[in-house]
Amino acid sequence: MFWTILFIILFIAGVVCIAWLVYQKWTELRLLDPASVPVSADKKKKQELIRQRIERTGRKYAIKAQKDVIKPLGGGLQTIFRIIAGKLTAAERRYQQQKHQKAALEGDLRIVDTLLEEAYKFIDEQIWDLAEKKLIQVISLDAHNKDAYEHLGRVYLANKDYESAKETFEYLNKLSVDDPSVIASLGEVAEKLGDTEGCVAYFEKAVELSPKNPKYLDFYLESVIETGDVHTAMNVLDKLIEVNPDNNKIHNFEVRIEDIRKKHKKK
Repeated sequence: MFWTILFIILFIAGVVCIAWLVYQKWTELRLLDPASVPVSADKKKKQELIRQRIERTGRKYAIKAQKDVIKPLGGGLQTIFRIIAGKLTAAERRYQQQKHQKAALEGDLRIVDTLLEEAYKFIDEQIWDLAEKKLIQVISLDAHNKDAYEHLGRVYLANKDYESAKETFEYLNKLSVDDPSVIASLGEVAEKLGDTEGCVAYFEKAVELSPKNPKYLDFYLESVIETGDVHTAMNVLDKLIEVNPDNNKIHNFEVRIEDIRKKHKKK
């Protein structure tokens, strides 16, 4: 009974100490003047801003209280204090995230640009997990950043996470309708997933949108040869020779098409 009462007294004393330290800095909290919020903002928003400021300032002085007051009072109270401090830390993280989001919404793209540069660096170094993390951060700030989605899809492809790559490129295809680069990427994913029919359809669409792109013609020809369609393969090969006559794969394509032709004759 004695220890229970003592514990309660120590707990109350700790809470009072924290309250006193926050009160001492009340003038700092008032730096956030609700009147500075636009007139169109409602009362609830102003209260939320003040609450966040109090949480952040409270965390600062809670740490000081833990060091100077609570630590000497015993382990039980320290445990409770750590729970409180943990919540204040979470509040600080929320504030930082909201600050970054606000910066992006206000047109300050410096954060996004920096994150993209870091992501490209990790991609060049083939550090896929860190590249993915940076790209997801970009998307959390700018949900319509097409470059971020495209590179994220490429990261998933390189990392052989084909389902995630498919979802990423399908969403990007909604943001960039009829973008041959995105459609060709969906063709690559379909090929990895063993969807030959889908693979051919995507590459054919990419060639329709960009008929003189040797990369898309190459992809399309590869997929058509896999289906054994000699007639279509010859037509695509002719277009590839016209667009890129120095392509060192042309001879190999000719040999493969001829092999398919011979197999058809034997049947």
